[in-house]
Amino acid sequence: MDTRIAIWNVLHDGEITAVAEDGDTLTMFVSIPYLRRRLKPLGDSFVLTLAGVRRAECRDFGGAASSASPLRVELEIGSPEILSTESVSMPVTIETTLGQLVLDFESIRFALDTGQATDYETIERVCDEYWTEWKGDEKGSGVFSSRMVHRFLPE
Repeated sequence: MDTRIAIWNVLHDGEITAVAEDGDTLTMFVSIPYLRRRLKPLGDSFVLTLAGVRRAECRDFGGAASSASPLRVELEIGSPEILSTESVSMPVTIETTLGQLVLDFESIRFALDTGQATDYETIERVCDEYWTEWKGDEKGSGVFSSRMVHRFLPE
């Protein structure tokens, strides 16, 4: 498994809220509070640092490159949510709510929005835990169901 590709499916529903480019390094904040709050210290985003970036472009839903603007300029029109990728090798094409994001890079580092380094396995673990609990709630059990019931019960 290539974590450079797998991470985009793990961060499904995450919103890309900030991007900075510095030479061949791209830093991206992905806000996904329902996963991030499971880790200490408290925060709401993960920071992905892509090194050795060879390509970073936005495409419209038809697959055409949206412009020659830097990626951060393209993302100023909105904060796309990550949907998924079906890529198995670089470049990775990520489907988002604003079209496609195409990235080709050498390596990736993960951190919490508070600066502490983390790893792919930790992010994947909290994601698996969340979805396991969520699926349990569909059957009327688990943490989320009891919270939801209390919201709708009369005082």
